[in-house]
Amino acid sequence: MPRSQAMRAALFAIAANAFLLILKATATGLSDSLTIFSETLNSLADVVSAVVIVLCVRWAWKAADEDHPFGHRRAEPIAGLLVAIFTGILGFEVCKTAVIDLYRGELPEQIGTYPMVALVITVALKLVLFVFFDRRGRRLNSPALRAAAVDCRNDVFIAGQGLLAVVVAELRLPLLDVLSALLIGMYILYSAHRIGMENLDYLMGRAPDPNLLLRVQSSAEKVSGVEHVRDIKGHYVGTFIHVELTAVVDGRLATEDSHVICEAVREAVESVAGIDRAFVHISPQRTDE
Repeated sequence: MPRSQAMRAALFAIAANAFLLILKATATGLSDSLTIFSETLNSLADVVSAVVIVLCVRWAWKAADEDHPFGHRRAEPIAGLLVAIFTGILGFEVCKTAVIDLYRGELPEQIGTYPMVALVITVALKLVLFVFFDRRGRRLNSPALRAAAVDCRNDVFIAGQGLLAVVVAELRLPLLDVLSALLIGMYILYSAHRIGMENLDYLMGRAPDPNLLLRVQSSAEKVSGVEHVRDIKGHYVGTFIHVELTAVVDGRLATEDSHVICEAVREAVESVAGIDRAFVHISPQRTDE
């Protein structure tokens, strides 16, 4: 059940990120480290993203109905776009705070051990989440879960960098804590841009990978009675791919035989991984032409 698996993955994301949010928020209350504060906002963005994923999964996997004959899969990229906007706002706030502190010369005076422990736990848990979401996103062909996996992978590196900065800042160089927060803010902005552009492509009907269309052509031309295939086009409908193609057949075939070939081509194309629906046009052609 793809929907139930996606739902479980999204609920797991909410629980894990909520735990990290509480952990970092507590560390922020015990420390004046700007790095920890920026990591707290990053976890807040992760929690919001996970909640949006839950909502969009419930909607996106609904069956087609009279008002939505091709299903509701566009809900997922719409949710991803909303997440990108929210993430961008948080990233801007982190960068703004870091720049203001640098301008005013306000450096952290107390960091402490607890924030360091919080970052160590963040690195370990985000590594586990990356492996989990990467496998689940690939298996379910879910851009939301794949985006969550990429975000977790990047969080591993950024939290590791933050941990190093906090340790050095605690020992001898508090300026590094503010610079680290600025770097984290820039990363959050980059993540917002990447997620937003990817989901805009889904909404705008981006063409699929050309190699996928070559597999579609190969599958269609293997059908008995098809002489060749032309005019292959494809586009995303939400996270699904629809393709259109013209199958050339012998013009002397009866209409019923041509229809049988048409259905066989459609079934062959829709069996290709990643293809949700195929629209096949039959073009009769005399063999002596």
